[in-house]
Amino acid sequence: MSAYAASMFRFLVGIARGLVFLFVRLALVLLKIWHTGKGGPKLITLSIPRPREVELLETRAVSPVSVLTAPRNSLCTACVYAHVVRGYEPCEVLIACGYAFPPREVPFPVRECTDYKPKRKRSGVEIASEGVVSFPPLDN
Repeated sequence: MSAYAASMFRFLVGIARGLVFLFVRLALVLLKIWHTGKGGPKLITLSIPRPREVELLETRAVSPVSVLTAPRNSLCTACVYAHVVRGYEPCEVLIACGYAFPPREVPFPVRECTDYKPKRKRSGVEIASEGVVSFPPLDN
């Protein structure tokens, strides 16, 4: 083997090592992206068993409760950690609790919560100046 062939062989071995290194790094990055999914961790959904239809029919037959009851107020609507999305109908409410990460869905009205923190109360000045637009003075 000539000196030229030996130097070419060392060059190709060096490039092969670099290509293997880049391939492994790219594979690790792609594996991490695939594992976490797009947009990071998903919303945690609670698995609360729903009552069966037979049980619902039995309770309706026993108790004369009107079908169209007003939705209950949830403690989450006044909490700092809650993300509340309301639709046009009274029953169209989606609440996500952001106290812990990732946020978790709350599929029912909450009466009591250990992590409840009320939203900050606005002062009278903030309420009075809510719709007011102020401009800085024009003269220096």
